[in-house]
Amino acid sequence: MPHGRASAAGPVRTPLALVLAAIAVLVVLVAVVSCARGNSEDAGRTQRLPKYYSAADLLTAVTQRQHADRTAHLRLSGQVDAADGGPTTLGGDGALRVEQGGGISAQFTQTLSPPGRGPQSTAFVVLHGGQVWRQDGTGWTRVDEAATGTPEKTLATTAANVVAGADPTAHLSRYRDAALVADAADDTVDGVPTVRYLVVVDVVRAAELEQDPEVRDALRAQAAAGVTRISSTLWIDAANRPLRSETRQTMPGIGTLALTSDYRDWGAPVAIASPGAAA
Repeated sequence: MPHGRASAAGPVRTPLALVLAAIAVLVVLVAVVSCARGNSEDAGRTQRLPKYYSAADLLTAVTQRQHADRTAHLRLSGQVDAADGGPTTLGGDGALRVEQGGGISAQFTQTLSPPGRGPQSTAFVVLHGGQVWRQDGTGWTRVDEAATGTPEKTLATTAANVVAGADPTAHLSRYRDAALVADAADDTVDGVPTVRYLVVVDVVRAAELEQDPEVRDALRAQAAAGVTRISSTLWIDAANRPLRSETRQTMPGIGTLALTSDYRDWGAPVAIASPGAAA
């Protein structure tokens, strides 16, 4: 609704803090106004893959595949063009695991490059129960998620929501009754034949159905600001494995976030730490 990167998050009212807050909201929603790519030149010469035109059917196919594979490596890249500052580049690299009882655990290193400052990298583990851990000089430290209005809270919120956004079906699962497949077209990702899906969520309908008061208020605020349809783009291969997702949204008074998630090596072993007593 899609969606602190580093320990130096800055004061709450700085442009960087506003950017981080915007990312957190975006990834909670995990869906944004997307610039869907046109078919690549190679796509027209590849085998045409079966397509799903129902959001529920697409969700079922991809979810079944994810629960069979369980693991993948993840790469994030994007940019925030703030309304009152220059572009902030963000990125990340790591791994995710779909847990048997539901939810996703992930470990990744996230890098934030604000204007005029060097890259700031932080390693995170987010467990499927929502606990957030940050690596420092002494090992893994639990981030205080209850520390409202502090840089620690920003770290926890952003990291947890990045992991939520790492699940390419998260917005379909949450807003399935307000979502539709607007387009399904042949394409390629790194030479692999895929189907590119444009999934659109009706924000007003999503707000009506939402049970979480905070998320419902965020959806209503989006609708009041004129953002009534939000969408994401998802590339699926012949085995229903997500290879890429791409989102983009303009936030009134803040700026624009563009985020790309690339998935590779589905089913390959991954290492995700189990820090502290939360293991």
